[in-house]
Amino acid sequence: MINLLVILLSVLLQIAAAGFAIRINRIAGRSLVWLVLSGALVLMAVRRLMVLDDLLRRGLPDHLLSYEVLGLVISALFLAGMILVQGVFRSKAVEATRLDEARIQARAEADKLSAVMAATPIPLWIAEDPACQVVQANAAASRLHLMGPGVGPGGSILLQDGRELSLDEWPLQRAARTGEPVHDLPLDLVNPEGEVRRLMFYATPLRDGEGRIQGAVCGGVDITDSRRAEAALSKAQKMESLGMLSGGIAHDFNNIFQSMTANLEMAQAAVPEESKSQVYLLRLKAGLDRASRLSRDILYSSGGDLRRPEPLSLSPLVAEALDRMGLPVQRELASNLPAILVDPLLVSRVVEGLVTNALEANTANGAIRVRTCMRTLTAADLATGHWAEAIEPGIYAVLEVSDQGHGIDNGTLAKIFDPFFSTRDLGRGLGLAAALGIVRGHRGGIQVESIPGVGSVFRVHLPAPEGQASAAPITVADLHTRNVVLLADDELELREVMAEMLQDWFGLEVVSAADGQEALEIFAQRPEAFDLVLLDATMPRMGGVESFRAMQALRPGLPGILCSGYALPVSRDQAIAQGFADFLKKPFTSAELEVLLDRVLGARLK
Repeated sequence: MINLLVILLSVLLQIAAAGFAIRINRIAGRSLVWLVLSGALVLMAVRRLMVLDDLLRRGLPDHLLSYEVLGLVISALFLAGMILVQGVFRSKAVEATRLDEARIQARAEADKLSAVMAATPIPLWIAEDPACQVVQANAAASRLHLMGPGVGPGGSILLQDGRELSLDEWPLQRAARTGEPVHDLPLDLVNPEGEVRRLMFYATPLRDGEGRIQGAVCGGVDITDSRRAEAALSKAQKMESLGMLSGGIAHDFNNIFQSMTANLEMAQAAVPEESKSQVYLLRLKAGLDRASRLSRDILYSSGGDLRRPEPLSLSPLVAEALDRMGLPVQRELASNLPAILVDPLLVSRVVEGLVTNALEANTANGAIRVRTCMRTLTAADLATGHWAEAIEPGIYAVLEVSDQGHGIDNGTLAKIFDPFFSTRDLGRGLGLAAALGIVRGHRGGIQVESIPGVGSVFRVHLPAPEGQASAAPITVADLHTRNVVLLADDELELREVMAEMLQDWFGLEVVSAADGQEALEIFAQRPEAFDLVLLDATMPRMGGVESFRAMQALRPGLPGILCSGYALPVSRDQAIAQGFADFLKKPFTSAELEVLLDRVLGARLK
């Protein structure tokens, strides 16, 4: 009976082991192996049942059969093995599932990173090894031709303070090599076409779980345009400050110069021509002219207004200035250029300044060429060379002065239009700053192209829009016979000499006032008594513009001339907009005053 139980228990254990084998098949996914194993266990169970049947026919012995006990042990071991193997395969399956999930998650993260790199406009590089041999770059970075697939020796380079960096010094390689992050590193990137861009680089090393460097990631922010905007804003602020300072200085100086000019001209008229004193007066006049010229240069450097713009052709103005200088230059002056609205005196100053600079820079004694032409300026032209200030595309009359001198490097090129800047040991005057101020006053621009050791080209662009015409001259319908002038200026000495000149030289009757308020009070007593008011722009209590407005309210159509030593805030256009007949910028000569008086009063002056 005990043998029967042993055999039946052995069969049950083998069938249970086969069941575990089938279950392991579902876990491990090895169907053939576990089906064969399960089949073998089932066949073993069938064989034990066949042995039991044979024993039942012959009769079961009373003693315990040792081989049946051995079969039971074998069946138990099979079942135990299957149970243990099931646990192993279950843990393997769980680990495989986790690996699959991690692989899917990693692929999703990689897809997100690729999407971020593709979408961001900032150049990004990722090195996948410590030596940065395998570098992935997004589209923005690929356009820089710096690092990444397919970038060879002919790609872009990085410069730091003008020095080319070796590959190990690049931000990505530096972070991977040293293990230290890189922050706020400004570098110049020069692409294969020679274009220079300013980038701020950031880089950090990539580490594994144990802290070992596995690569690096690097990003670059293009700050070229922002730096240019900052430089332009800084320059504008500097020029605004200079304009305020120069305006105040020029106002005081020009009042002094005006008084000196008027007294000097009257002294020359009073002294006989054969007198030796005329020589001294001429020398004094030359010195005064130089002082006045420097005062005007200060105003022009800050964008001073034009004295008297006229519709003129550029080439004759340039030719006249060159004839006056008497210097050996090559001329290529275009004929039949359309008229542009310019101040002839100031344009001559620009010609003289540029030609003088070219002569001083022309160390090789090469040819200096002066050329005029018309040019349609495009956006591409504005990206070529160095522009002192940005101007609008359009049609321009161009004055070009080129030399074969030592040239100008990029560092110096950015400073040449700064007031009082000079590459010579002893600078003279305001130079290019005054030229730029004059051109700016004409709403134009200056382009400079220079190659060190080869030479430089300066191009002055003066706007020539279609249909440009000069302002209609101011006329007076009726001819005045009394010619009574109301003169207002807060400078006593200047007021006295101007009154004397108006009376003695031009035959005018003059009534003087110390400021705008006093002039208004005098005018209000007899509004119809005055044929002309001559007012200084800046006076205590009441300025010339405010006083003239009040006078016009009392007598519409009153002729007036506004005078000022400031370039800002008054100008001829603004004066005319306020109702004045014309504008005089101090210091002015008697000849300039005579032209205006004749134009405004419309009568022959004595």
